[in-house]
Amino acid sequence: MIEYRLVNPSEWMPSIRELMQANWAETGFGFPFNPSADKYQHLVDAGVMFIVGALEDGEMVGYCTMIVSGCLHNPDIIMAASDALFVRKDKRGIIAGRLMRVAERESVDRGAAHVVWRARHGTSFADALARHGYAPADIGMMKELKNGH
Repeated sequence: MIEYRLVNPSEWMPSIRELMQANWAETGFGFPFNPSADKYQHLVDAGVMFIVGALEDGEMVGYCTMIVSGCLHNPDIIMAASDALFVRKDKRGIIAGRLMRVAERESVDRGAAHVVWRARHGTSFADALARHGYAPADIGMMKELKNGH
């Protein structure tokens, strides 16, 4: 049975490095993977981030990290945005959807009126979001800057 609960990054990140590496291999950007448990913990302690873990027999098989904060364009509006959503390949299926539901409930409990899920354009995850009533809100474009250009 899978347990879904809030987890503390300083406690869990050291033991899930392999899971996080698998996430980065699938969805990471073109720079080295080197997360800081201290920085995640700082955001959690500041109340702007939370992490939901999916645990099976005490082992984390998936996680969702969310940022919740006031909108800069209207501070009366609280927004939740995903940082990461990942489930180990052999455990995929309903776990991701349940992680999302738990994360959305927690976001509402923290005052969020809107949620933004990050998905790569053209992926099955982006298609699944559209089928479940989510609509595109922004498109992120990225390039590497070298020597200030």
